[in-house]
Amino acid sequence: MSHTLHENLLLFFGWVIRGSFMAGILIVLVLILQFLLKNKIEARWRYWLWFPVAIRLLLPWAPESSLSLYNVLSLEAIVPGIHQQTQVPPLGKETGRISEAVVRAESSLNLEAGGASEVPAPSLESEPVQESRFGWNGFKQIGFTNILMSVWLAGVLILAAKTVYDQLRLKQALRAGRKMDTPFLSAVFHETKQQLGVKRNVQFVASERIPGPAVVGYSKPAIVISPSLLITLKQEQLQYILAHEFAHIQRRDVAVNWLVHIILIIHWFNPLLWLAVHKARQDQEMACDACVLDRMSPQQNNAYGQTIIHVLEHFSGYQRQPGLAGLSATHKQMKRRLKMIKHFNKKSYRLSVLGLGMILALGSVTLVNAKESNAGNVPQKAPVQSEQDSKAAVNHDQDMIYPEGDIDRELYKKEREQARKKAEAAAKALTPEEKKYIEDETNRVKKLSKETGDMYVLYHKYKDLNSGLDLSYWGGIEKFSAYEDYLTRASTLEGSILKQPANLPEGYKFAKARIEGPTEGKFLDEVRAEGKKSGKPVYAKKIDWKEAATIRLEYTNGKDTLAISKYTLDSEGSKKNGFFEDDFPAHVYPKYVFWHEGGFEYSISTTWDMSKEQKIEILKAAVQK
Repeated sequence: MSHTLHENLLLFFGWVIRGSFMAGILIVLVLILQFLLKNKIEARWRYWLWFPVAIRLLLPWAPESSLSLYNVLSLEAIVPGIHQQTQVPPLGKETGRISEAVVRAESSLNLEAGGASEVPAPSLESEPVQESRFGWNGFKQIGFTNILMSVWLAGVLILAAKTVYDQLRLKQALRAGRKMDTPFLSAVFHETKQQLGVKRNVQFVASERIPGPAVVGYSKPAIVISPSLLITLKQEQLQYILAHEFAHIQRRDVAVNWLVHIILIIHWFNPLLWLAVHKARQDQEMACDACVLDRMSPQQNNAYGQTIIHVLEHFSGYQRQPGLAGLSATHKQMKRRLKMIKHFNKKSYRLSVLGLGMILALGSVTLVNAKESNAGNVPQKAPVQSEQDSKAAVNHDQDMIYPEGDIDRELYKKEREQARKKAEAAAKALTPEEKKYIEDETNRVKKLSKETGDMYVLYHKYKDLNSGLDLSYWGGIEKFSAYEDYLTRASTLEGSILKQPANLPEGYKFAKARIEGPTEGKFLDEVRAEGKKSGKPVYAKKIDWKEAATIRLEYTNGKDTLAISKYTLDSEGSKKNGFFEDDFPAHVYPKYVFWHEGGFEYSISTTWDMSKEQKIEILKAAVQK
């Protein structure tokens, strides 16, 4: 499956899940209202109560409102993490190195916080844990979501295929029927058509292969009655049956049934929706009865009811095909229909303040989305040493920031909550002097890194205050929006750098660049030793780095992106040399070509298909040693 198709399908699947959940709540509300007001709401309005359900399922977007019922009953509250599981991960956006070290680093905290950034350095003990937490769980979650989506898609395809098959059989049965054109039948047919005010061209067909009296088709409707039933009917009974079918045509019930059937195919997994469709079809029949009775005299009500009983004796069943709308019912429905017919009042069909009020009330609380809080629209703050909060070392009331991509957010949240509790316990053990020193020193380093652009490493004596890590960083990340500015800075560095390749594809221009200082090396042991010797709760040291640990150049043509990067390899990565492609799934990351040489990893990736050979040539031209 192509990346674009997978992305669009995942977005659609997420919309289906959320819409189905909200519609499920609305279905329960409609059923409760119908039960409570069963003797006070008219047939037509009972049927119209189902329209907000269909609208909810078809809405691609809805405004937010504090009145929304989903502020209280939300899918996220019932199934935590479902929203993130059905969101598209940033597949087309390259987030940095795909080697194990960077997957760990970028998954742990936000790499950049304003001008100065600070990310806890992964210690030797914590690296395997972080890799397992954010690497394996991320891929596991992607796989689980894809399995669910595949099952849903299979169900959609099966039901769609069955629908096509049923419609082909229905058309074949209609073609096999015989057109009713005798003078008597034609006269009754046209008289009833005129009485119901139907102006469309409608055929009158007799067929034993189509169940019950029914309307077949929408663009070219036909009223079908079986010959065996037709010969048992008196003229008055035939008029009532035809009137019922013409009412279906006048009310566009076949089109509505098609729309409902398509919705049911998409949301086939929702049992509440199957129940709602069943109930709506019953209410549709009663609303159609009311439409017919509104055009007849009250003295005819009893005869109309007797005709329905006669039809039921001839045929009993429930027509589920979307292309059919007919005078059919089960014995359980019959009692309710006859009761409605007996007590029908013409005024009730025209207007119902109660029915209109309920539909408006339902729409106002269920056809709007939950009001998002302002906090939800702002990137959340990283714990402990967040750029947005200078009191990070002693203030633990901050919200967590989730890593980008498809991860198990509930697991991540629990682990961060555990870290927060440990930090709170550690903070309680601090003396007032230690708290003030941590706050002052953190603010000092933050200010220096902003003003000078220098990089600082902080050693934390109480590492529980720093998510269990004893080291963290401020600064060390330089970003450039002009290639000349980047080249000026890169020329001052030792070791290899990246330059703009001469064989860059036509139409691609420089977009941005980034240079990062080292987060690994022997200097970390020196910082730890000096920090422990100082005895201070936090110890800061400026790092004068000459060679970049990471360099990244990005080029774009306005649509696609080409990225070239340099990274420092760890001891494990240094064992593999030469050129090779990554083995990550194509739908998860853009395809990379790596070049390992001299303890460094050079890579090139594109958001469109490019041959490995062409990538290698561009990468060679970009590396300047």
